[in-house]
Amino acid sequence: MLKFIVIFTLLRINNCDQWLSEDLYGNSGYSISQPSHLYPRSINEQNSTESIESQDLKIQMNPQEETNPADFSDVCTNAGCIRGKIESGRIKPYQAFYGIPYAEPPVGELRLENAIPHRGWSGYWNATYPRSDCIQRNVFLYTQPILGSEDCLYLNVYRPIGKKDKLPVMVFIHGGGFTSFSGSPGQFGPDYLMDNEEVILVTMNYRLGMFGFLCSGDEAVKGNFGLKDQQLALKWIAANIEAFGGDPDSITLAGQSVGAASTQYHIINPDSQALFHRAIMLSGAFSFWALGNDSAVRFRQSAQRSGLQDWETASTSELAKQFKKLDALTLVLAYDQLYLFPLTPSIPLRPCIEGNWEGAFLTQDPETTWAEGRFPQKPILFGMVANEGSFAASIGENSTRLRIFSENIYQFLPIHMNFDPRYTQDILDFYFDGEDYINATNVQSYYQMFGDRLFYHPVIKSINQYRKYADSHKNPIFINKFGFQSSYTFVKLITGQDINLGVCHLDDLIYLFSMTDFFPVIEPNTPEGRMSDVLVHTVVNFVVRGEVKEWANLEPCTSETKSFCDYQAFTRYEEMDPNSVLVSISNKIDEEMIELWDKIGSYF
Repeated sequence: MLKFIVIFTLLRINNCDQWLSEDLYGNSGYSISQPSHLYPRSINEQNSTESIESQDLKIQMNPQEETNPADFSDVCTNAGCIRGKIESGRIKPYQAFYGIPYAEPPVGELRLENAIPHRGWSGYWNATYPRSDCIQRNVFLYTQPILGSEDCLYLNVYRPIGKKDKLPVMVFIHGGGFTSFSGSPGQFGPDYLMDNEEVILVTMNYRLGMFGFLCSGDEAVKGNFGLKDQQLALKWIAANIEAFGGDPDSITLAGQSVGAASTQYHIINPDSQALFHRAIMLSGAFSFWALGNDSAVRFRQSAQRSGLQDWETASTSELAKQFKKLDALTLVLAYDQLYLFPLTPSIPLRPCIEGNWEGAFLTQDPETTWAEGRFPQKPILFGMVANEGSFAASIGENSTRLRIFSENIYQFLPIHMNFDPRYTQDILDFYFDGEDYINATNVQSYYQMFGDRLFYHPVIKSINQYRKYADSHKNPIFINKFGFQSSYTFVKLITGQDINLGVCHLDDLIYLFSMTDFFPVIEPNTPEGRMSDVLVHTVVNFVVRGEVKEWANLEPCTSETKSFCDYQAFTRYEEMDPNSVLVSISNKIDEEMIELWDKIGSYF
């Protein structure tokens, strides 16, 4: 139901091997470049990450070697002193501290072990350039680059210039299926948030793929290393952010996709929950893709794909020793072979439930903990985008993949969407009018199914559970739905095609972060610039004050709310002025879809 609208115009606000073949992916081998014909880049022409063959830059400990002191900025933390640099920014300059280590490098015998806090340093740490991404093959980009290093546990701190009072802090956890992307400035840059001048931003790297989420089901490989990395980064931030002018008593943890699910994990974790005070969960929540109940099986499969000896019969401890001796590239490529088909399963290695051993991160079923409210509540801002499911365009817009998927629909669909095969006909009836094929005529229904199962249903379910027990006066719930469409979309990077399928999963972040590895900087006083202003101001208001900027009146989201909660929907004002931003209030959701997936549940 449309309840209210606000218009913004001129506004400025301070796997089988065969599935990896060339004909399926459209390109042979792996590349580090992006499809250059899709977007011109205004800055950072060179990707800020490094190929796996390159060497990490070595730190420079002597600040006197720098020739222009005015271009640099120094702080001294509990870990040691740090030299950052002044960046010119989009509109306003800011201070950037890149590549600060929060853990010892997880290499050699520290591979597949809980991270160890960094020991600190003497002199000055050179934080004037970004460090490597965590080693990965980005399975979501058309060119599928392999890049990064195992030595990757670094964070970046950005702060406005000239602010004397302590500033609230926003810590962001990137998404990417627990296997891709990073916290690098080229992927999640601070320019738009720094123009606002009200918050400090921190981004981080955490281990991915086998390095971050391999779990043996026992103490041999305890698992959840990526989540534990995030927790260690949070501890570093809580202990040191005051040195950067940040308020350690006003930290908001934010994440998108698996970063949102990670944020939810930290909300319920006894050690993490004291390290932040508010949460932002964008396009993600507890779901089948956020928890693996078959970790012991996956561990053996990973051993097989990695070529380990006696992978079926050797003890988990013996296999762990073999894993530590392998070349990192071998583990990256072996991860690929855990897919039966692209995005099938959606995420092969996920967080796992651990035993009650020292350093365990997750020991109980997280969905039960969340449903029962057995943790201290916090104010939460949830977010979704209008066309989450077009993120599956790597299948839907590739005729070869779509044909193979359709021909094997009874085999692939239950794995792809994680449901008991006995519900296959229910799914086909609901989304495809009973047809057992997917082609160009009904591919939009495939995208809708993908978005419903992976994103809309889990997020709505988490919201409905939370509002049953949360004190909405102390810990309010806010919801945004982002539907502003432009020529900037991740669909083009996913498919390698100059196409637009609406507002895709990830597309909202284009307006919150400067993503110069993928898109040009958004110019002020353009339609996209106005949308960025509105979104940044909405998010920053929550980080600073614990409530979103309400562009129109929202009814409180409480246990007494009979229908779904009010949410703010951001779109173009297509009917009157496409150059304007339209904010409307609605509480509409697809109740039949919710009932369907509630009935089906998860299946491992």
